[in-house]
Amino acid sequence: MTSATEAIMKSRLAGERDGTYAMLMQLVATNRVQECLNALENMVVSQIGCWRDVRGFIRYFEQHGDTNDTTSAIEVIQGCVRMTTEQLRKDHAVGRRSWAAKWVPREPKCRASPLLRWYYDAMAETMFPGAPDAKRRFRKLLTELSPAIDTTIPGLVWLVRQAERAHTSDQMQRVNTMWQKHLERCKPIPPTVVPALSLAHSMGPGHNNCLHAGIGLALHFLHLSAACTSLLTFSSHAEWHELMTSAPNFVLQVQELLRAARSPINGLNANVSAAMNVAPPGVILLVISDMEHDDPVDNNNNPAASLMTWNVSRNGRPASFRGDNPRIFTKNINTM
Repeated sequence: MTSATEAIMKSRLAGERDGTYAMLMQLVATNRVQECLNALENMVVSQIGCWRDVRGFIRYFEQHGDTNDTTSAIEVIQGCVRMTTEQLRKDHAVGRRSWAAKWVPREPKCRASPLLRWYYDAMAETMFPGAPDAKRRFRKLLTELSPAIDTTIPGLVWLVRQAERAHTSDQMQRVNTMWQKHLERCKPIPPTVVPALSLAHSMGPGHNNCLHAGIGLALHFLHLSAACTSLLTFSSHAEWHELMTSAPNFVLQVQELLRAARSPINGLNANVSAAMNVAPPGVILLVISDMEHDDPVDNNNNPAASLMTWNVSRNGRPASFRGDNPRIFTKNINTM
């Protein structure tokens, strides 16, 4: 694996999708198309990324690449067709559901994108060479292979907002049921990981859902940890919240954290040192914040605790992880 490929993997691991595509594009611009394709394939096959990245990179190439460079365009599309059809054939041969099939763009999605149409048509021809009804047969194959998705389980921000608004017992039960369905799809996290959530005012309303995303992520990791029974929060000071009772109630937990976040004693920014000073020894502290910290992020004062950061804002500040999708952590923590 080249140094460029390693950098691309690290970028995607951190959730930087557009930044990853830009790095792949740099390889194309310097006549290293095959290295670009190898990195893209390694990324999706290793599950550091996903098969969505193939069509995502094609769109990025279409929007930011050299439209006069037909040689590179042919190489990119042919490479993407090859890696996708190889995976479709493997999945079909063993009769398993295919995430590659799920993320192949359907024909209506291709109408506004000449390169996606090219990608789709070439795959249909590759899978069913010479067949006059290749596209129809390809549509049928994608339908058969695509995994069924439970669309009744929404994202974390939506769940936290619904929990905030739930007041009747029926509303609370409905949200708690959806939360349990969410957890059933997830894998446990290492017991050494302790989430630490910033409740500073900079996380509040009007800040790109930072507070709701942070609460959702923190409770996600708390519920999936075999060791954590309390959640560590911090703003100008740090505080432990005893949230994991014999019958954890997601709605009540969300509402307690929202009340704590609205405390008038919370600072505008967060004091990371306050959280590190109360962290148990030997843990990995996962700091969930908008990266608006009063103090530098280091662990010199508490060498017994290591540190990872999660930026729930869109401000671009560097962090170990970004966004509000917990899968990028649970899928890749063993590669860190």
